[in-house]
Amino acid sequence: MNNIAPFRSRSDALKLSRALNEERIANIIINTPRNLGVSCGLSVVFNENYIEKVRSIIAEKSLTSSLGIFR
Repeated sequence: MNNIAPFRSRSDALKLSRALNEERIANIIINTPRNLGVSCGLSVVFNENYIEKVRSIIAEKSLTSSLGIFR
């Protein structure tokens, strides 16, 4: 199953995606779905097996526009 990490900042979403690519973790960037309540944002979709790594990268890189991680 995939998880989604939405961001208010497009640049933070891109930073997370780049970091995941460097770790060879498959991911895609999508427009944030409206049902998450954020307009004009981007989200990173990734496999749930990497949730702890994603959380770690968000913290390490101070990606403060993160809105959490959702299923």
